[in-house]
Amino acid sequence: MTGETQRLLHELEVSRAELEMQNVELRQSRDDAERFLEKYSDLYEFAPVGYLTLDRKGTITSVNLRGASLLGVARPRLLGQRFGSLITGQDGQIFTEFLEYSFCNQDKTSCEVALKNEENRSFFVQLEAMATISGEECGLALLDITERKLAAANMREYASRLIAMEEQLRVKLAAELHDEICRDLTVLGLNMAIINDAMTATAPKKLISRIKDSVKIVKGISHTVRNIMVGLRPPMLDDFGLLAAVRWHADLFSKRTGVEVSIQADEPFPRFMVEKETALFRISQEALMNVSKHANTQTVTIMLKNTNGIILFDIVDQGKGFLAEKSSLNQTGCGWGMTIMRERAELNGGHFHVDSAPGKGTRISVVMPSEVM
Repeated sequence: MTGETQRLLHELEVSRAELEMQNVELRQSRDDAERFLEKYSDLYEFAPVGYLTLDRKGTITSVNLRGASLLGVARPRLLGQRFGSLITGQDGQIFTEFLEYSFCNQDKTSCEVALKNEENRSFFVQLEAMATISGEECGLALLDITERKLAAANMREYASRLIAMEEQLRVKLAAELHDEICRDLTVLGLNMAIINDAMTATAPKKLISRIKDSVKIVKGISHTVRNIMVGLRPPMLDDFGLLAAVRWHADLFSKRTGVEVSIQADEPFPRFMVEKETALFRISQEALMNVSKHANTQTVTIMLKNTNGIILFDIVDQGKGFLAEKSSLNQTGCGWGMTIMRERAELNGGHFHVDSAPGKGTRISVVMPSEVM
């Protein structure tokens, strides 16, 4: 055996050893990949959230067990079906725009839609989607939010009843103050005046002074009770409408706090359904109260317009402002006030928005269908 042959045999032996080592590494990598695939396949299949893969047309190319269970359709029947065919009502357009945005931006996005299963039962889901790197498919996560939606609807109904009860109690209390307390105070005031007039010059000065003080006290109590009655349910709201009531309250607010309130409104301003006028008036009351407590400003502007069947109601101050996105999380101070105002607006078909930032003032906006009387 020549030296050249021995060299070649040695190189072959080295190559064989290297190939065996590489083969061992490849087998190890394959085994690891299979273990990872099995592990993550189980996570995918048995996740508590539905997972689907859609192509650009919205066709379902894969779905996990939870996804099929949520949709109420056997998995083989879902494959090849358009996801949009499962969506009810006007939510189809929402999904179309949602899917288009996901593919165009390759960014995570979400929306809420109503779906229906084969039994024609509707339920609500939150969708989260993100396009794959290739841009040809989109991963879609489904989370059932039906219970949350129903709870929110129940809360809105409960809030509606509470607000209605509050207004009824205000009216009832104002009526009882007028019919009972004011009547008795009027009689008491007349009696005290008669006694005061009947006092002779020979009566003790101390007694005469006490009688006069009592007459003043009765008048003061009567004035306070009447103010309470008006605050509970301003007569001008029922008699003259929203704009008159807002002007009255703004004038009263300015006298009490020293904050100047400017009102910009359409003239003449129409009357609306009593529920809407009441809601907007209460929102203005709450907003001005928040201004006096938190804004640290001397001027407020209220804008009230009725345009194309829509009420535009804005309350603007140049005060210290706040982080609007955190106001609903703050259940003290103006946090509750914002929540109450939002509920009043939304219960009457309106939208409530707060625009504020530290040092830049606050703008509260309500947009509501008018339904003119």
